[in-house]
Amino acid sequence: MPRDEYALDDEEDKRPRVKRDASGFLKPTDQRYEFDCPQCEANNPYPDGFGDGDGIVCHYCGQEYRVIIEDEGRLKLKAV
Repeated sequence: MPRDEYALDDEEDKRPRVKRDASGFLKPTDQRYEFDCPQCEANNPYPDGFGDGDGIVCHYCGQEYRVIIEDEGRLKLKAV
């Protein structure tokens, strides 16, 4: 059977989703592995992932952001 080059990798489906609880520990729900920079619009992969409250940096323009993941799961980036 030919391989569908546009199908998702098995690894992407198996990645755990996590979110921080009140004590600051990660719990399964919402972990992200990439983001598009609002300033330069570059796609930035983060193989280790990031979650709510983490600090991230655009690899292209160097802008730093604080990650906010809303209750609906929407990603917001606040420039630091």
